[in-house]
Amino acid sequence: MKHIILLFIVLGFAAQSMAQNQYPDELVVEGKSSVKLVPEQFMFNVRISVDDSSYSVCAEKALKEAEMLTNEFTKNGIDKDLIKTHNYSIREVREYDNISRKSVFKGYQADIPVLIKTVADYPKNDLIFEIIKNNFNADFSLSFALTPEQKENVKEKLIQLAVEDAQQKAEIIAKSAGIKIYGIRHIQYGEPQLIGTYSHPNFEMRKESIMIRGTASAGGTSALNPSEIEMSTSVVIAWRI
Repeated sequence: MKHIILLFIVLGFAAQSMAQNQYPDELVVEGKSSVKLVPEQFMFNVRISVDDSSYSVCAEKALKEAEMLTNEFTKNGIDKDLIKTHNYSIREVREYDNISRKSVFKGYQADIPVLIKTVADYPKNDLIFEIIKNNFNADFSLSFALTPEQKENVKEKLIQLAVEDAQQKAEIIAKSAGIKIYGIRHIQYGEPQLIGTYSHPNFEMRKESIMIRGTASAGGTSALNPSEIEMSTSVVIAWRI
């Protein structure tokens, strides 16, 4: 029995030694990088909204407005493939009546959001702006974002800068602690993130947006100067020490 207990103790020490060898001492450092880019994607968001007491008439009026909007763009040479409809909704409108103290039916409201997505150098951006402003009594916003090409092109640079940042941090830490670092044990990489305009502290995408009434007086898109949008990434590297 004593021999069996002794065997278990020996096996326990052996397992502990193997575990220690399996996970050698290491220095883990997170390298970070960020790059600021001027957004090159323009998004004209138009909201067509109509009201009527009849459901069918309200629906037809909204569809007619959307068709008129599309026709106005295409006849002015705007590529029809750039014009997209997000959804189409009709809702019942009710208001509270203070006298009867009941919700009173007021009619229906139909909404059709339309998106025209272009790029900064699209030659007819100003024309799109003017068509919406001068021909339709609709709310719209002009938003700016990074194009897929912008995000893809900066990815390699972000990774390179993050690795360099991790390397520099590791060297400083090793020198300060009086230790030596050897080969890399493993690397963990996270995809680049959009963290908003350069001045915004939150780590999320923030599209610069300008809200404009369709009947308001405004200049063309050439007068606008989109804020920079920042992309960041991180690389975690573990060195043996």
